[in-house]
Amino acid sequence: MEKTLKTDNLRESLFAPVEKEIILVNDTISATADVEYPWLSELLMHIVDSGGKRIRPALTLLCGKFHHYNLDTLIPMAAGVELLHTATLVHDDTIDKSQKRRGLPTTSNVWGSEIAILAGDYLFAQSAELVARTGNLRVIRLFARTLMTLCQGELGQNFH
Repeated sequence: MEKTLKTDNLRESLFAPVEKEIILVNDTISATADVEYPWLSELLMHIVDSGGKRIRPALTLLCGKFHHYNLDTLIPMAAGVELLHTATLVHDDTIDKSQKRRGLPTTSNVWGSEIAILAGDYLFAQSAELVARTGNLRVIRLFARTLMTLCQGELGQNFH
């Protein structure tokens, strides 16, 4: 119980300076599911509205406060970071054959492995598109390298 209170207090103090911006990040993430195909929208909503603590976007926004705090670039960057993380979870759940994530059936459990992998790939692409909105080539390259490192790590687990 005491550990939960400390964690909740830490989360509240971490989020306090960027509380309003996190709402914009959540809106940007939810907009990912706003597509013309109802079946794809349902699939993406299942993934992006399944919860999450949003610590990565909060840290992204907080780091932005050390420099020029431009929400036109920081909101897409923070949403992109969270979607990258979400895509890795979809892939991990599929590879590990997990049945639940955050108390809900995993994407692969509901739609099958093939659809889940493609949905994860879609989220990787969407996260890259969001990060590209920053217009910062250095950030885009770092993001691409991060994605490669994540994939190398996952592939390494499967080859050992």
